Amino acid sequence: MSERNLSVPPFHRDHTVGQRSTSCPFQGIASRSLERFSPVRGDRLIERFESLKSSAPGSDQLAMTTHVPQGETTSRHRRGFRLTSRVFWDMAIYMVGLGLVVGLVFPPFALLLGVPEAIAYRPIFRSACLLAGFMVGAMNYALCRGVVGGRMEVLGGHLRSATSSITSATETGDWSEAVFERIHVDSNDQIGEAGRAFNSLLGAVEGRKELENRLRYQAYHDTLTGLPNRARFMERLAEADQFRQETGTPSAVLFLDVDNLKACNDSLGHEGGDILIKMLSERMISSTRDTDTVARLSGDEFAILLIGPGSAHQAERVALRIIDSLRAPVRIGEHLIRTGLSIGLATSDACAASDIDMLRAADLAMYRAKSGGKGRLEVFQPSHHTALLQRDAVRAELSGALDGEQLELHYQPIVDIATQQIVGFEALLRWRHPDRGLVSPLEFIPLAEETGLIVPIGRWVLQEATRQAAEWQNRSPLGRLRMSVNVSVRQFQHPDLVGDVAEALQRSGLKPSLLTLEITESLFAQDTAETTRKIELLKDLGVRLALDDFGTGYSSLSYLRRFPIDTLKIDKSFVDGVATSREGHAVVAAISQLGQTLHLEVVAEGLEDGDQLQALRGLDCPLGQGYHFSRPLAAGDAVKLLLTGKKPASSRISVPA
Repeated sequence: MSERNLSVPPFHRDHTVGQRSTSCPFQGIASRSLERFSPVRGDRLIERFESLKSSAPGSDQLAMTTHVPQGETTSRHRRGFRLTSRVFWDMAIYMVGLGLVVGLVFPPFALLLGVPEAIAYRPIFRSACLLAGFMVGAMNYALCRGVVGGRMEVLGGHLRSATSSITSATETGDWSEAVFERIHVDSNDQIGEAGRAFNSLLGAVEGRKELENRLRYQAYHDTLTGLPNRARFMERLAEADQFRQETGTPSAVLFLDVDNLKACNDSLGHEGGDILIKMLSERMISSTRDTDTVARLSGDEFAILLIGPGSAHQAERVALRIIDSLRAPVRIGEHLIRTGLSIGLATSDACAASDIDMLRAADLAMYRAKSGGKGRLEVFQPSHHTALLQRDAVRAELSGALDGEQLELHYQPIVDIATQQIVGFEALLRWRHPDRGLVSPLEFIPLAEETGLIVPIGRWVLQEATRQAAEWQNRSPLGRLRMSVNVSVRQFQHPDLVGDVAEALQRSGLKPSLLTLEITESLFAQDTAETTRKIELLKDLGVRLALDDFGTGYSSLSYLRRFPIDTLKIDKSFVDGVATSREGHAVVAAISQLGQTLHLEVVAEGLEDGDQLQALRGLDCPLGQGYHFSRPLAAGDAVKLLLTGKKPASSRISVPA
């Protein structure tokens, strides 16, 4: 065999792009394999290798394919390269090619090492050198592919896992189950940089997850006690009822109402009342099992859910233990306070027989316990429907209250915290019953919601509040005085709302920009399209919109992006701790900063004392409302407050000249 006829098996792989096919550039190397090596020829060989490699299809770009839709043909896969596959192909060309080059140049170099010329130029020696070079290059390629490919597979696995978690959490809105695993970076190369970039991305995603979890926790837990709130308790109650229907497992509910909490607040202030509430919650937890659910439903109302066989007897024992623990006075600071709990107990069996909800039945039993002397336990009986009938009587009387002119509005000032000037009022509904006197709104407004009477009552409130606001604008040179009116979910859903607002503005002559409609976050859980349409119609009228009790529901920031809200009203539960609690201070600071960033007006509700006022002033919260400034006043007293700046407690609020 002549030297020039030595053939080397080509190392190549075809890449199909259109109709072209390009093989490995080393097919032409064999014809010159036995030429004597010189530096010039070696350079030309390398140049030839580079020119042939650069002529390979797709060499001027790297195409990265992260997803191929189903149904694509095989040719579609051939037209695009995944980044890792292309990198490995380039490595194969370089490493095996370099090995062959070394095999070609080694025979002349072997002469310098003392190999006899007769041996160095034998075809079999040259073939062995080429084969050795090829094998070394191939092994280097295999080793690099294993190492680099393994690292790329780790990175790809993390990316796939993170993408799946983010996609799932984005679709469901629940980030609580999203789990992310960071990559351990042990190098400073490009793969290490990719790992660090991935870890940085996870940091941002985990921040979103933490925020969502914090908002979700606030939506389902009471701020003061950390217990589940009414929303979470109702979910657990529904689960227990479903479990009973499926398996027959009984359950029981305790409804607990704190006796004499108002007296404690009056004597020790709301801070003392908060201490009492937390102490009571701790005693409830210590008296129950880990499987029981203890929740705070409202200011002085708690509930406990027990599930399982014997739950009725267990609930009774829990209630008696709690009552016994409160027979002795409770020490709060330097004071001894006597308090107690009126408790109603309802079982799933009794409620199923009476066709009544367990929480409602326990509530009725609790009122029976409270009316029977407080500090005692009452078990729900079917006869307790009498109390329900009494509520029906109140509901019937309420239907005649509007026609009988028994409803009236009281007005609580909204004050500029920096200047102490009144900038507006919130209109609050009151019912002056001919026999019972002033009826608490907490007693009749829920009934009005249930019966739908809230719609005509809300229409009257709009007309009276706008009329009064327009009258105050005309009677005194006080400048622009705003009027805020609460709109319930049921009233907002009524098709006549926009027309009612327009009619009230037209009759009163009040400028639309001076009317603020206060809505709650629960409204956004309804028909979003209809809600959006109605909000746009209201904004077309020129009225302002305030988001009331901000932070107590599921406060998704998307609401503020999607809906044209003008004002955020910080709920009293957060303002209560602004001067005494690091968490309360942080929440109020965050909402205030959010309002400034989004150019929203912020009002702090339930401002009770000077310490809270000072804390809010330090947070640059612009507006405040609460008993520290004034309780809700009848129209005549509100006018006096506007003109004189005096309230019944003799503290002063300056008014604009």
